[in-house]
Amino acid sequence: MSYNMHDTFVRREEWKAARLTEIEFEDMVRALRTMAVERGQDAKTVVDCFAEKGLGAALGVLANLTGASVEADFHRRHAQEQQHH
Repeated sequence: MSYNMHDTFVRREEWKAARLTEIEFEDMVRALRTMAVERGQDAKTVVDCFAEKGLGAALGVLANLTGASVEADFHRRHAQEQQHH
């Protein structure tokens, strides 16, 4: 019986970790999308880059498109998105 309880606990914890990762990803996408739109850029390009190559690449694309530093703004917006949960 204790094995079943442990197995159930482990599966629940794995589900929670996966869900938190999904929420984190969604928060990052919202922040990137908002930043792109505010700068008059195509959000799809930035979000696609994020999905394919990661955050650093997406921020690099956004910086190249706008000619501005975007990393500090991203971290500020991402923190705001996390406060909504």
